[in-house]
Amino acid sequence: MPDLSQMTPYERRAWEESIRTLHASRRQIVPPRVRDRTMAIATSAGQRLQELPGATSVQEIVSRVMDGTLSLTFRPALRTATADSVLRLYTRHGMALTSMEAVRSLPLEDRDHRQPRRTLYASVAAGEGAATAVAVTGSEIATTVSGGATAGVVVGAVAVDAVASLAMMGRAVGDVASRYGYDMRDPGEELFAMGVLSLGMAGDVGAKTQALASLSRLTQRMMRRATWSELNKHVLVKVLQKVYQRLGLRLTQRKLAQIVPVAGIGINAALTASLVDKTFERAQAVYRLRTLSEKYGIDPSEWTSGTSSRTSEQDVVDVVEILDETDATDDTQPDPTFV
Repeated sequence: MPDLSQMTPYERRAWEESIRTLHASRRQIVPPRVRDRTMAIATSAGQRLQELPGATSVQEIVSRVMDGTLSLTFRPALRTATADSVLRLYTRHGMALTSMEAVRSLPLEDRDHRQPRRTLYASVAAGEGAATAVAVTGSEIATTVSGGATAGVVVGAVAVDAVASLAMMGRAVGDVASRYGYDMRDPGEELFAMGVLSLGMAGDVGAKTQALASLSRLTQRMMRRATWSELNKHVLVKVLQKVYQRLGLRLTQRKLAQIVPVAGIGINAALTASLVDKTFERAQAVYRLRTLSEKYGIDPSEWTSGTSSRTSEQDVVDVVEILDETDATDDTQPDPTFV
């Protein structure tokens, strides 16, 4: 347990609330009976899709759909809250700041009060989820499963929805991070945001613990370095692309289980909204912990201290693992300081 005695009462409460948020089991938005029935239908439909002539692997289709969308869709969404817009926001509230470093010097309470409205993202995501359900769970799915079209049509449509969902989640994370003073134009901050997305997508406690442990390790590395500019940019670009592709594949697989073939418009809208809402909530908790860890020199490993080492059957996208793999196999000269 870290020594919280130096923190203000507000900071101690924020630390404890954030730890509870990141380790608590989350109430399922869909009743178990409905969820079990939906999963049974999805399993049956998924098997039939794979049996259709010309069916392509999900991974191949997702890779094609997501190709290029990192720079065209996701990164612009992540960077929606620019440094200039954040500084103007604080100026309107009587704090004339000139840099993101100045934002990071503000008390946590001031930054907490400048956070965007959480309900906005959930409502927009619900609309996007409903629109996808209309397109995918209607006649197109029925035709596909009965053999009229190729399975690729369905997987492609769901992959497009996954891209839109990742963009919405990225925008939520970018807004939260920027208002805490972290500039999304910094490639290192982009990588950290990817780790937050992986945490947001974690479904059970075991997956959440694994994703948080990865973020903790990444934060330790960032706190030991004065800047990320020394990191080989070629390696970083490859890491971002790999993480993005794996997150997209993971999300597409989840969405296929949700909406094939008759999960219903309401359920898909609710599940999409829930995913974005979880990401927003966990992003706030993570950036609060990071802010306090940097201010008081707390080891980020404390974020997972005392938690069970429960494993998960879910595929967790580990940003640090991908970074190490890519750095080790890259042909260019690796950065010796990134250890």
